[in-house]
Amino acid sequence: MSIVNLKKQNARGVYPSLLDRQELRQQEYGFIDLALRGTPGILTGVNQGIIAQSWGAPAVQVPVFDKSVIAATPGTMTCAFPNKDADAALVLVTFVQAHTGFRIIPRLTDQSDIVTEAQDFMRQYSDAEESLANFLETQILGAVDAAKSAVYNSAFVGALAKYPLLVDALQVAPADQPFFLNDAKSIMQADDFSRNGLEVIGDAQLASFVSQYTNQGSGNNANTAFQFNGYTFGYSNTTTTSAAAVSTGYIMPGGSVGIVAKVSPDAAANRQSMSDGVRWSVESSDLMGIDMSMMIKDSCEDVALITGNADDTNALVKNVQMSINVAIVTPYNSNAVLNAGGIKKFDYLP
Repeated sequence: MSIVNLKKQNARGVYPSLLDRQELRQQEYGFIDLALRGTPGILTGVNQGIIAQSWGAPAVQVPVFDKSVIAATPGTMTCAFPNKDADAALVLVTFVQAHTGFRIIPRLTDQSDIVTEAQDFMRQYSDAEESLANFLETQILGAVDAAKSAVYNSAFVGALAKYPLLVDALQVAPADQPFFLNDAKSIMQADDFSRNGLEVIGDAQLASFVSQYTNQGSGNNANTAFQFNGYTFGYSNTTTTSAAAVSTGYIMPGGSVGIVAKVSPDAAANRQSMSDGVRWSVESSDLMGIDMSMMIKDSCEDVALITGNADDTNALVKNVQMSINVAIVTPYNSNAVLNAGGIKKFDYLP
């Protein structure tokens, strides 16, 4: 035998190597975090279990009252009683759904001296979980944007005022940006919302503005740090920056958006099909903070072309599906055309 046949093969390390940590990076899920924080507030008094266990129900409805304050009549009472009644409504809870999946071929990892079946599973599971998180993040952003206010009562807001509106978003000129969040408290107060307990979420650029202005304290010529009390900040690259803006964000009272997930009855009961090898289960997502439904199906397949081994014509293949079914709840507003809502959108202009 020639010594050429004994030459060195490619040198390989073992996994994990950490060389892929940038490849595997994930975005910051600011809208999911916002919704998780807000769920207890917006759904106070609502039996979340009714929403979570509503699989198969034609609809899920939450009762609310309309506010109807009529002007008081000057003078003393008379024998004629007003015939005013309370106005109630049922808010329809809507759900967003998505699913994804992957497969595991144990024989493929069995023939590898680098990656194990468990590593293969967790790598693909993490990618699938991220796919669902990206979907949910986008859906929450859409719900927040759809619920943004088109009505303002503040003298700061208007066509000829300090902050004009463009597509219902406050337009903040560069000269007004250092103290905008101070003015925003007054804008909220003019619409009968508190100046405290406010949430701000925006794109990646907004973090730069916030960092700059929070560090302009009492020792500087222009103190901009005082205005940040009462705010909680979050960021998400899912935020769509308006075309004419350098940064876009939203301000709202805490508890302005919430999420409740439900899973299929089969998953909740950990059922399995003896005929075709399907198993159902519930998996808790650390990334999204909610439960997912999972299906795993074992099958016998020819994977010889995948493994490169002609003997792998009868291999075990594990097919995995993961899904989410989530209610996204925003505040009820009986007439958004006339009533100012608590979610305010803003654009920082260049």
